[in-house]
Amino acid sequence: MPDTSHIHVRPLEIADFDFVRELASRQRNFTVPPLYVLWLMLKIKGAISLVAEHNREGLVGYLIAVPVEGPANSLFVWQLAVSKGSRRTKAAIALLMELREIIEERSIRNIFFSTVPSSAVFRALRSYARKVFSSVPDVLNSLPPAVSAKETEFLLNLTGIHRDGTPHTSSRG
Repeated sequence: MPDTSHIHVRPLEIADFDFVRELASRQRNFTVPPLYVLWLMLKIKGAISLVAEHNREGLVGYLIAVPVEGPANSLFVWQLAVSKGSRRTKAAIALLMELREIIEERSIRNIFFSTVPSSAVFRALRSYARKVFSSVPDVLNSLPPAVSAKETEFLLNLTGIHRDGTPHTSSRG
């Protein structure tokens, strides 16, 4: 019998806040967003707050990103989380594909994020970046120890050229 399951991505709503907070609480190195901050994300001009919803299992993931000042046309992905289980990769890809559509509409050229280098999470993000954005993240710098002793900031350049001047190796097709 064919799999008729489907994951739909939609904007975050107030009714989703408990799910986001609960899933964030199960992630390593995540801050559980206060309700007020989640509400504020819905109000910030240019912020992107999405949830992935499975047609049978309900909410399975979320993504929260905010615009950043420099360089121009940049976005910082604050949190991307998906529930454990067989739909994990499909949910992450669905969220990132929706993010890609939004950033193309907005002419976003840079995506920043932070994570622990060489971790399983970093390897997954690098793989997703290749699949969805045809790009690989460049290392920027370590976060200040007061913020996170282990995390590093990364840049996903969407303009076709890495910071070191080398071109991306594949195209989106």
